[in-house]
Amino acid sequence: MSSVTQKPKYHVVCRECPVEQLFDTSADAADLEREHAEETGHRIVFSRVR
Repeated sequence: MSSVTQKPKYHVVCRECPVEQLFDTSADAADLEREHAEETGHRIVFSRVR
């Protein structure tokens, strides 16, 4: 049996518009979270999903 190591993924979702994206790094996810919130004033949720 082979074991596959899954890398963590980071999910960013806007609660006020259709923006939603999955990232491989927390830095990329945080960038979208910060930029979208600054540009729109929307509420953003950012979390690690695996």
